[in-house]
Amino acid sequence: MRRREKRAGSSSKTGPIKRVVVRHSDAASFDALRAARDDWMVRERPDGANSGQFTLDEGPFRVWERSIEEAENGELTETTEFRLATPLLAAPFGLFFGWAIRKRRFQAEAPFWAPPQRFDAQGAHAFTLLIAATMAAAYLGTLLSQTISFVADDFGADRGTQGLVTGMTRIGALLSLLIVYLADRVGRRRMLVSAGLGAAVFAVIAAASTNIWFFGSAELVSRGLTTGLGLLIGIFAAEEAPAGSRAWTASILALFAGLGSGMVLWLIPLADTSTGGWRILFLVAALAIPVILALGRRLPESRRFTTMTERKAEPAPITSDLRRRFTMLAMVGFATSMFAAPSSNFQNEYLRDERGFSGTQISLFSTVTSTPIGIGVAIFGPMADRRGRRIIGAIGILAGVIFNVIRYGLGGPLMWIAGTLSTIIGAAAIPALGVYGPEMFPTSRRGLANGLLTLVAVVGSMIGLAFVGEMSERWSFGATFAILAIVPILATAILRWYPETAQKALEELNPHDSK
Repeated sequence: MRRREKRAGSSSKTGPIKRVVVRHSDAASFDALRAARDDWMVRERPDGANSGQFTLDEGPFRVWERSIEEAENGELTETTEFRLATPLLAAPFGLFFGWAIRKRRFQAEAPFWAPPQRFDAQGAHAFTLLIAATMAAAYLGTLLSQTISFVADDFGADRGTQGLVTGMTRIGALLSLLIVYLADRVGRRRMLVSAGLGAAVFAVIAAASTNIWFFGSAELVSRGLTTGLGLLIGIFAAEEAPAGSRAWTASILALFAGLGSGMVLWLIPLADTSTGGWRILFLVAALAIPVILALGRRLPESRRFTTMTERKAEPAPITSDLRRRFTMLAMVGFATSMFAAPSSNFQNEYLRDERGFSGTQISLFSTVTSTPIGIGVAIFGPMADRRGRRIIGAIGILAGVIFNVIRYGLGGPLMWIAGTLSTIIGAAAIPALGVYGPEMFPTSRRGLANGLLTLVAVVGSMIGLAFVGEMSERWSFGATFAILAIVPILATAILRWYPETAQKALEELNPHDSK
């Protein structure tokens, strides 16, 4: 039995210090309390000067001090003071960690909300800042797919032209290739900031478009830079995350990406208020500029990139194993993008033309069916880290494809249910397969390899967009997507040859980085 008490601690320029006091009367737990912690939350070391005092050895904290005092009645009083190394999210994370300290059960396994493997301070700091970058990238990356139907109406373009314009913007992947190539040479942080600023500026320029081809050209640059930004976020996160928490990290970033995309959905009704209402959404992109500038000041360079440059190592040789890894990832990326890109881009056109939805109804549908992504991420992210990637990834691809076909083929309640299920179960592919790109290549080749994989996926998306744009004029959307679904379903067979990467350090997967 325990009596618990908590009071706020002092604060400083770097954030508040939280203080948690717990009184223990259960003698069975006394030995564990008096020992240094080494679990999912923190690894302590004894404070040599004071008995019963412990300080931080490793964990996601800037400050960690724990003391044990015994009262005359035999009770132990455990006092913990901590400051998290999580800027922007110190308050909500502090509540979770405070609760975990009070409810400690002396077990190594993390609770459902925490990363399976413990972060250190720099990793936690970088991860939190990458959340802000992810939200900005998601907003910028969602603008085109959610507004193209309104833009096309403004400029009098048909579906075929929509497909060509959205396909044209995929050429911007060549720009993202340059971004990640330079990131392998001059650093992740510098190119991440450059890509983010450029993407926001060209999104604002798109708001001033005088025709759909001007719009497409501005979005070509903005989307290319946004793609590069997204790639660098994934690479940066993988390089800073613990080996046993990379899929969890990808899933949390995906969760906040959903929030960034959701901001576009919240604003969609503005696009329906007037012929040029869609321009407001692109002007809002200017808010990403101060976010990226602040990020550039606070985000440290990736430690793995820093280590590589300090060693002055030569770029890893391109071996047959690297070629095989690239080929497998490219085939799956090509096939899934061929379906996913048109599935996302033509949703609003489908809802407006075939279901008669207004801008407000589109926003409601997208919000209702997209918001539950958090459920899928919460379930499948930790599973991908603990149980492996391949089967979880296959489930995500198959569910996402099948339920999307149903969504485009049926109206009424079944359309809403299928859209929601495609989000929840399809989310399994995000943490399970999204980490393979950063994991499968050495530090000196990681950026370029992922850029090339994106380029292959973009080719797939362009083919898919052109196919759906053309064939949906002759057939229904449902029939078009049912035929296209064959491609990603067949591609899931390739996953059986993927190596299992869960719980393995990047240096173990890429031995050249250890030389």
